[in-house]
Amino acid sequence: METKYKRGLDHTYLILELPILYEEDYQMKMMQTNRIEGLLSTAGQGIDGKSQYFYEISGKTSLRSLYEKSEMSGEELGNLLSQLLKVINTVRKFMLDAGKILFDPEYIFYEDGKYEFCYLPAKETELCKEFHKLTEYFVSRIDHREQKGIRIAYELHKATMEENYNLEKMLGKIKRKEEKKKSYEIPEVIITDMDYEKEEEGNPKKSIFRENSVKWKRRKGGKWGDWAEKL
Repeated sequence: METKYKRGLDHTYLILELPILYEEDYQMKMMQTNRIEGLLSTAGQGIDGKSQYFYEISGKTSLRSLYEKSEMSGEELGNLLSQLLKVINTVRKFMLDAGKILFDPEYIFYEDGKYEFCYLPAKETELCKEFHKLTEYFVSRIDHREQKGIRIAYELHKATMEENYNLEKMLGKIKRKEEKKKSYEIPEVIITDMDYEKEEEGNPKKSIFRENSVKWKRRKGGKWGDWAEKL
């Protein structure tokens, strides 16, 4: 597959060219008739015995460029995975094959908090194999100073090494696991200790309340309910 870019004054297109005859099948008609959320706008044509697919990418940034010089946080990874799972489900509602979605970071585009994917009707690669390659990218670009991001990235990579894994079930399982972890997080509680200072006899000043903030945290290694005062 050959990758090209066509840039004009108002529009920029990604062009994917394959050395096979172009076929205007139901997939292209479905994408041209409907605006499918999560997929880039697509057009196709045949030229010199080859197939060309055009994707509108004006104002968008590829995932590879987005994290070329920066690292991905756990929150950003979770957002990407959530949108990926959503687009897989949406694609299937339109009777399209989710295995035709391209998972190479070069072909995933970002703009204003949203990711959009390339759908290639002539693609032959298996969905699970493609996604496994994407998890390798996550492991290489995740912020290794952040525990949540590391945990998700490595768990994804490990899960995709299993033969014949189910992508949707695997993503759903990890999402539920992270939500459960979040629900068990205990926020730091601040208790205000009010010291009452009585009026002295003959003192016209009003009573004064002095607020001393006392923080409480869970003692490491203790059971739930074991708390230690942090002065």
